[in-house]
Amino acid sequence: MTVTTSPSNPSPDGTPTRAPRRGSRKWTWLVLALPLMLGGVTYSVAYAHGGGPGGRGGFMHERMQARMDRVLTDVGATDSQKAQVKAIWVGLAPQLKAAHQEHRQLREQIEQALSAPTIDSAAIEKLRQQSVQSMDRTSTLLTQGMVSTAKVLTPEQRQKAVAELHRHPHHPLGGE
Repeated sequence: MTVTTSPSNPSPDGTPTRAPRRGSRKWTWLVLALPLMLGGVTYSVAYAHGGGPGGRGGFMHERMQARMDRVLTDVGATDSQKAQVKAIWVGLAPQLKAAHQEHRQLREQIEQALSAPTIDSAAIEKLRQQSVQSMDRTSTLLTQGMVSTAKVLTPEQRQKAVAELHRHPHHPLGGE
């Protein structure tokens, strides 16, 4: 944690204070949209990790499917809405799986480059850039799924999903 003293964030007794967060407002939409799609995202992540039908992660797939169903049930989604949401994430699963595999391969290449007898900084930088691009593609796919899911749900259901998220303080975006 970086502690700084800032004229815009002074403490009354002159002790160092935490620097204010920057850019958090631009992520507000994500905080509002993310809980809606928790089930869909977790389902697709399970599928991407081999948890799809017949995959080696059957338990994970089942657990994530149950979470998706629970979130959708908690917000009052109809059976039709649940089927639409599931179809969205099943449709994205092959692309998410490929993105996960690509990112894993890039991490392995970076590890190999960092443990080589001679360090090639330019090659490592190129791998880092490729890794960032890979994460961006994954983020694009997840956002596509979240937007599609949000369009299936009503505004009231989306609000319930936000409230549901805040009831789970153990979740990175939940609680205070």
